[in-house]
Amino acid sequence: MSKKEKRWRRFYFFLMIFFYAIYVPVSVLEWLLGDGGLPITAVVVGIALPYMRKNHLHQIQMKEGTGA
Repeated sequence: MSKKEKRWRRFYFFLMIFFYAIYVPVSVLEWLLGDGGLPITAVVVGIALPYMRKNHLHQIQMKEGTGA
């Protein structure tokens, strides 16, 4: 695993922790308490983030010639 891939893995790790531990619960709680609208952004990003991470890391691996 290259340094570039390690850096991106760490970035996605912290991004996912922030998003799934803080942003999504707060958005859903606000929605349930009636303070905000339906958390479309939280739902879309929550579903898309793992796929985006997988695709981006795969592109890095292919560019470096270490991917399958």
